[in-house]
Amino acid sequence: MCLPVSKCCCCISLSVGAKIVAILSLIASTCTTLLYGTATMLPRPDSEFRRITHMVVAVAAVIKFIMACLMTYGTFQKKPKFLLPWLLTAWLYSVVLILISLFGSILIALKVPKNMETTSEVSTMVSAYFIYAIILYYFASVVNSRREEMIRDRQIKFTYVSHRLIGPRVLPKTYT
Repeated sequence: MCLPVSKCCCCISLSVGAKIVAILSLIASTCTTLLYGTATMLPRPDSEFRRITHMVVAVAAVIKFIMACLMTYGTFQKKPKFLLPWLLTAWLYSVVLILISLFGSILIALKVPKNMETTSEVSTMVSAYFIYAIILYYFASVVNSRREEMIRDRQIKFTYVSHRLIGPRVLPKTYT
């Protein structure tokens, strides 16, 4: 699903990189929710289709915000199971954004937008969505690598602890 990476941006550890991604995801989803939520509620002479599109983006941003909250908790508390919902939504968003970019490129190639303003708007959104999808996929790779690292560390920790004490009892002398 995601590419394995050993460092975030070639110089930051996966732990710090996952925390940075969590905070950036919280900020981005909050800003997107506020921007598109406000645009949905404003009375404008624009088309109803644009209003529905803004509403869908705002709802998707709210979902992404909830997943970012889970990821932030999981990253800072070292609980890998809380990273999985964000990973799945990030991967799904990346695929959907790439498909939207592809669809927009096809529309431009077939010259479906009639006027120049609509064509420039579609080409700008195609570029923005594609770049965002690639960045989101890279961030998902960083978070997934950190999740796997946490799972490995937890398994090593439990293996080491299992050779020592078990609760208040000590293992028999044959094991020590």
